[in-house]
Amino acid sequence: METAEGEEKITKKFFKDASPKKVIFGILIFSLVLGILTGYIIASKNLGVKTLTGSPKTAQLDNRTFRDFAEGTLKARPQPKDPSEYVEGTHLLQREGEPPVALTSSVVDLSLYEGKKVKVFGETQKALEEGWLMDVGKVEEIK
Repeated sequence: METAEGEEKITKKFFKDASPKKVIFGILIFSLVLGILTGYIIASKNLGVKTLTGSPKTAQLDNRTFRDFAEGTLKARPQPKDPSEYVEGTHLLQREGEPPVALTSSVVDLSLYEGKKVKVFGETQKALEEGWLMDVGKVEEIK
């Protein structure tokens, strides 16, 4: 392409006959196909990503992760009368001669062990009001 003065233009049209809508639609379809392909490759290779799949027993086998432990009777935490009141943990572990431990867990259903004497393994969390707050990853029932 030459200009009126006889000099060649530096820029040229990428698509001569394509409308902007067709270009945007093409880019959108290309991105969608590339994203699906990338997700499929990552999911099939698993690329060392550790996920918690199946039952909570997968997490219960890892004693190195859950180094802290406590023993006592597991009880459901009483619901506060005022719904705006801040409460830590969903359950309490009553220990003989010791303050109770506030418990919470995203991998173990603590309600299955209510009223039973148990040994809980987990990680101590920063508590704002409780003396000890533990995120439970493993529960052993004591006979």
